[in-house]
Amino acid sequence: MKVRRIGSHNLGILSGLELIEKNYKTEPVDLSKYTYVGAKKLSKAQEKKTVVLPPVSMAKLLGLTDVDEYHEACISALIHTSLMQVEVKNANLKQWFNRAEFPENEDPASLLAEFLRYYLTCGNGFLLKMRNAKGEWVGLERILPNQIMIVENYDQYGFFKPDYIHFKNAKKKYFDGNEVIHIKKSTHKSNAWGLACLPIAINIELLKEIKTFDYNNFRNGLLVDYFMIVEGGTLKEDIIEDENGNEVMTDAFTEIERVLSQARGNSKSHTTILIETENKDARIRLEPLRQQDRDGGFTTLKKDIREGIFAYHRVPARIVSQVIPGQLGGDNKSDMIMFYHFVVKPLQKRLAMILAKEFNIEYSWGLSASDFDFGTLTDIVETDDEKLFKNLRNN
Repeated sequence: MKVRRIGSHNLGILSGLELIEKNYKTEPVDLSKYTYVGAKKLSKAQEKKTVVLPPVSMAKLLGLTDVDEYHEACISALIHTSLMQVEVKNANLKQWFNRAEFPENEDPASLLAEFLRYYLTCGNGFLLKMRNAKGEWVGLERILPNQIMIVENYDQYGFFKPDYIHFKNAKKKYFDGNEVIHIKKSTHKSNAWGLACLPIAINIELLKEIKTFDYNNFRNGLLVDYFMIVEGGTLKEDIIEDENGNEVMTDAFTEIERVLSQARGNSKSHTTILIETENKDARIRLEPLRQQDRDGGFTTLKKDIREGIFAYHRVPARIVSQVIPGQLGGDNKSDMIMFYHFVVKPLQKRLAMILAKEFNIEYSWGLSASDFDFGTLTDIVETDDEKLFKNLRNN
C-alpha cells in the first residue's frame, strides 16, 4: 500500500491486481542446485522442460493463516468438523491402519488433518506412500506443498498423469505418480496444480494493512482519512509534456492528487472527477475512514472484509465466535445442518473417495467412500427427542 498526503488528509492506495502479482507470484525453484537421492530419472535439461510451476506461491498461501485469525479459524473449523473421527469398516483396511506408520504424525487423524489443512489453504495436499525394503506399502507421510514439484507426464491414452519431485535440505527425490496421493482444488490456471484462498488474499491483506495502521495510530497518532482500493486492474501512468515541452512520466498518484485538489463540494452539492486506468475492468473505491469519528469507516470496512472470508469458506459466523447482531442466544441448528450437508459432507466424501481409490489400486479390496467414517456433525445438534425418534425408527 502507498500512503500519500493530499491537502490535510492522508490517502492509502491499494491495487488488488498489483498486490496479487507482486506478493503471490510463483517462486521458481532451481532444482539443479539439489542433489538427487536414489535413482536419477530426470536430467537437468528435462527438468526445465517438464516441471510444472505452481500458478502462485504455495508458501505465501500457506502463510495466510498466520496473518488473519478469522481465516485460520474457518480452516480449523472445516478440519475439525470434517474429521470428528477416523474409523474404517473394512476388516483389511482396519488391520492396515492399525499396523501403519505415520512418522510426521502420531495417528491417522492428525495426518489427515494436516492433509486437509494444505488442501484448504493452498489447494494442494500431498501424502507419500511409505514402503519397506520389500516394496510393501506400510505407512503415510505428509509433504509440504511448497516442497514438491509436479512433473508433466501423460499415459498411453494422452491423459495427464503427473510424477513428482520432492526437494528438501539440498536434496531431491523423484517419485512415480502412483507413490504420491494428491488432492487438489480445480482451477483454470493449471491442470497440474490446485489453487485455493487466492480470492480472499486481498481481504486478508487489507485487514493486515488496517491492523498495521490501527497499531501505528495507537503508537504514534497516525490518522488515515481515506482508503482507496483499486480492483480489477492498475491505475494509468502516462508520458506528458511539461510547461517547457519536455516529456515526463506522470504517475497515477500525481493524477489523483491533481483531480482531487480541483474537486469542490459541500453538504448539498458534489463534483464529479475522472480517473483513467489502463484496464477497462478496473474499479476504484474510495472508503472514508476516520471522518466521522476516530474509528470512522474502519469498523464497517473490517466487518465487510471478514464477511467475505466467511462467505468464501462457507463457514457459519457463529462457529468462529463472530457475534451476529440480533441473533444473540438464537438457535443455530439450521445453520449447522446446512453447513454439514453443503460443505462438510462433500469434503468428507471427496477425502474418502481419494483414499478408497488409492487402496483399491494397491490391494484391490473393492473399497468405496462408505468404508470410511469421519463422523456426522448433525448428530451433535440433535435434541434428545430426535435421538429417541431415530432409535425407535431404526429399531
